[in-house]
Amino acid sequence: MTHIKRRSFLKSTLALSAISVLPNNLSAFRENNSPLNESFTALYPTRLTKGDTVVIMGLAGAVRDQKVVVDFKEILEKQGFVVLIGQTVYKTFGYLSGTDDERANEFNHFVSDTQVKAIFFIKGGWGCGRVLDKINYEQLKNNPKIILGFSDLTSLLNAIYHKTGLVTFHGPTGNSSWDSFSLNSFMDMVSRRGLSLQKPVIRQLQVFSVLRAGKASGTLIGGNLTVFCSLLGTPYFPSCSGKILFLEDTHEEPYRIDRMLNSLRLAGVFDQVSGLIFGQFNDCKAEKPNESFTLEEVVQHQLNEYAFPVIWGAPIGHIKDKWTLPIGVEAHMNTDDLALKLIRPAVS
Repeated sequence: MTHIKRRSFLKSTLALSAISVLPNNLSAFRENNSPLNESFTALYPTRLTKGDTVVIMGLAGAVRDQKVVVDFKEILEKQGFVVLIGQTVYKTFGYLSGTDDERANEFNHFVSDTQVKAIFFIKGGWGCGRVLDKINYEQLKNNPKIILGFSDLTSLLNAIYHKTGLVTFHGPTGNSSWDSFSLNSFMDMVSRRGLSLQKPVIRQLQVFSVLRAGKASGTLIGGNLTVFCSLLGTPYFPSCSGKILFLEDTHEEPYRIDRMLNSLRLAGVFDQVSGLIFGQFNDCKAEKPNESFTLEEVVQHQLNEYAFPVIWGAPIGHIKDKWTLPIGVEAHMNTDDLALKLIRPAVS
């Protein structure tokens, strides 16, 4: 999502959400939205195998080009999956793929369907935050399944983990590039029960480096910095105690990155995490460089008081080649080899 769209979305949503009306079958879910201390038992979805039924739906931005849907369906079918298409991928409601109730109801429907093993999303943009209080989290506990996405889906992935303990997956959406690297990382996490995420040898990752050396262990949380920060102060923000936090963003000037990192600092997040992994921050340059700090300087300013290890430029985010990272799985982080190793597979 571009910086122009994201800012306009956030501004316009306040007025729209204030007048939204919940149907009877969704209003009861508000009772389950009190903060948790995350003393739950982790839930691991079943790994995907050939013949499994998966779903593509819209929970955020609307798709204007239906070829994106056709192409994504073909990619998944080539992996041997039976693919269902939700009605939300064909809907438009302003910049959203349907009304809040349409998107939430369809998601809850697929969650309750025991034949569906995974739910994928056609794109990010904006919209997930508007339905977090309409998700049937209890049903997700009863029917755990693979939930995959990134960008705006960051709010859904972390909210689900925080509310249920279900491991979710930060990875490509339907309009992402599903090149060999991204597809292999996705299949390794959700199908082959992989444990290691290694530095790939690709041109875009020349910046993959160490900002502060060290080793750390902790449960993975995070995603898009802008969206993750939007959860601060809500019942959907996950505990950061002892966690390895990963963050990425796109089309944000250094002063805006500074503002968001400062919000996390003031909220005590950096006092709690055991390690920090920055993904790719593509096109996050100042419009007037001579009047700005660089992004690297901003990060140094915000983190200079902390001792945890920090990796910079990992294959995470709005880029062609990216890892699929599980949220809710404990991992070991080692800056010596710029690698992440899970202590157990993310799927059962």
